[in-house]
Amino acid sequence: GRYFAMIIDLTHTITPDTFVYPGTPAPAFSPTRTIAHDGARETLLQVGSHTGTHMDAPRHILPDGFGLDKLPASQFCGRAAVLDVSHLGTGGIVTADFLQAQNGFLRTADYVLLYTGWEKKWDTPAFLEEPFPILDEEAARYLVRCGLKGVGTDAISVDALVNKEFSAHHVLLEGGLVIVENLCLRKLVGRKDIMFFALPLKFADADGAPVRAIAEFRDFPEPEEKEMDAQ
Repeated sequence: GRYFAMIIDLTHTITPDTFVYPGTPAPAFSPTRTIAHDGARETLLQVGSHTGTHMDAPRHILPDGFGLDKLPASQFCGRAAVLDVSHLGTGGIVTADFLQAQNGFLRTADYVLLYTGWEKKWDTPAFLEEPFPILDEEAARYLVRCGLKGVGTDAISVDALVNKEFSAHHVLLEGGLVIVENLCLRKLVGRKDIMFFALPLKFADADGAPVRAIAEFRDFPEPEEKEMDAQ
């Protein structure tokens, strides 16, 4: 039967005020050509590779890890399972036990996306100042065992900002997954049949890159339409 696809953007707009990981230079835009002077506009972008809604490559943390430019395009899309972990609140920990209790839901997915609720704090100091829910090491190991392509979050990291060992990053990236951070996930909560796409800029040896992340929902027709199709 026919289905009707709906596309939702999951990407924050990058501006000079966009929140960045502590110590990262702020984005900066400057015109290199103008309509008045050149008949066309062009802009020089100064944007860190982990700015805004972005993807981490294995190369981000692992000395011999692959860059995003070396990964196949198939790594950047797939079926998504969205988990609402916003009830965990400030300082919350996503555990392996919590993930295992999802009735095999994650085993059918390519991406697991964690809605922490921190998306609502974007553009406020609380986004960085309040400890957001994170994965513990055993949860990260469980996700690797699920055979995923990647993990996403609406927070700025899957590890606490005070965790200088980047424990969950190491487990996930060593397991061959990519990580997508600073997503907009609120509109996906409660949805089941989701296709997720997060396409990074392709530059040499990319340890990470901004992505345009989108979701596609497939709404199948009503039964009477299916019956009409069958006749």
